[in-house]
Amino acid sequence: MESSGESFYWYDLETTGIDPRRDRVVQFAGLRTDLNLEPIEEPFVTYVRLAPEILPSVEATLITGITPAIAEQGESEWQALSEINERFSMAKTCVTGFNSIRFDDEFIRFGFYRNLIDPYGREWRDGNSRWDLIDLVRASGALRPDGLEWPLRDGIPVFSLEQMARANKLQHENAHDAMSDVEATLALARAIRSCQPELYAYALTLRQKTAIGKLMLPLGEQICVHVSGIYPNRRFCLAPIVSVALHPTIDNRVIAVDLAGDIDFICEGSVDEIRNAVFAPAEQRRHATTRPGLVTVAFNQCPFIAPISVVREADADRLNIDLGQVQRSRETLAKCPDLAERIGAVYMDEERDPPGDAEYALYDGFISGADGRSSERLQQALKNGNAWVDGEYSDPRLATLAQRLKARVRPDEMDPKERRAYVEFVRHRLMGDDNKLNAFLDELHGWGKDDGLGVQDSKVVAALINHGEKLRAQFLGNVSDG
Repeated sequence: MESSGESFYWYDLETTGIDPRRDRVVQFAGLRTDLNLEPIEEPFVTYVRLAPEILPSVEATLITGITPAIAEQGESEWQALSEINERFSMAKTCVTGFNSIRFDDEFIRFGFYRNLIDPYGREWRDGNSRWDLIDLVRASGALRPDGLEWPLRDGIPVFSLEQMARANKLQHENAHDAMSDVEATLALARAIRSCQPELYAYALTLRQKTAIGKLMLPLGEQICVHVSGIYPNRRFCLAPIVSVALHPTIDNRVIAVDLAGDIDFICEGSVDEIRNAVFAPAEQRRHATTRPGLVTVAFNQCPFIAPISVVREADADRLNIDLGQVQRSRETLAKCPDLAERIGAVYMDEERDPPGDAEYALYDGFISGADGRSSERLQQALKNGNAWVDGEYSDPRLATLAQRLKARVRPDEMDPKERRAYVEFVRHRLMGDDNKLNAFLDELHGWGKDDGLGVQDSKVVAALINHGEKLRAQFLGNVSDG
């Protein structure tokens, strides 16, 4: 394959937890390769220092071993994310990883937004794109398994990076270390590309929203297979689907039906009945014991979608797919009255948790051009080492974020009022949720009494206790626990 100036940027994150709004990145690792998957830059690895209001998950820290004291050896969040953005934004870069679109990319988006960096531009400008290896791995296991070993747990396929690397003897020396995960992801990509080059090449085309649109639109026209973690591993994460409605509030997204499931309720249920069955917790569902097979397909998330023709007869037998029944279900759906309108109405009132704090409100609306330019001027000043630039933001979210960013990157330039406001913000976070810091320390002391902890885990717990006590002394020393 000849060089075209295009490149992949493979990356992985280690984080304080799983919530991209409230948790933070503590380690980043990335590596640029050409389209032949050969490195063309030195790897970039950094720890990321934690802001004082962030209390890491104990379980996550035990998995990664990255305590706040270790993260302190790295860069500030703003500095790390600025460098990451520069790498991601190089023209014709496809940023990718393993489960990166649903997990790592969300941490990057929220991190960019929190630091007044454009949260979306790197994903599409200058011929850039993003991709994710995980659904290609699942699709390969489901549709073209030859050439790789597929690990099982109790007879059910397992698609985790760690298990795939072990089963196929790929280099993965230290799972949950960001650079080790990058190397394992790249090795797995090379293996699939070698064993199933056509499938690999096809999956890359799905970076383009138009490719997905051709398969899913017009509504109901084509039966496809959809590979995603929303389907159970026992089904190889694959389902035959057909699109039935446009999402009523989100562009480039359609609602589809799993044709391998029971479609009677979807055809016959009222809007309220279907909405309750889709969105209510299992114990609160009034009319359905199981969630109906409705799924949303987002064109901009590189979903693995392919025509049903990719399922060969032997594949259908192995996947327990009755292709005749799938066709009959699609024909039945086509005859359902007002199906698109009813299903669209189900998702019109899809409930979302209110964002609350400004840092959680990334998806509360796009940033205006004027506010974006104000943020760009601030970013340039910070990169050049110039004095802090106060922007006039029309969006109150950004005004709040700017004050917190100033406290984190330019505390010496804060006036007394700004300093007091930031200390109060940190105190509020540490005392929130019924004295969160106290609960954090109580949990740690419980872990510390576990005689089954190994030496290394005991050191991690002790380091977290030390971190929590320092925060209490610094920010809550004169605050009553009541």
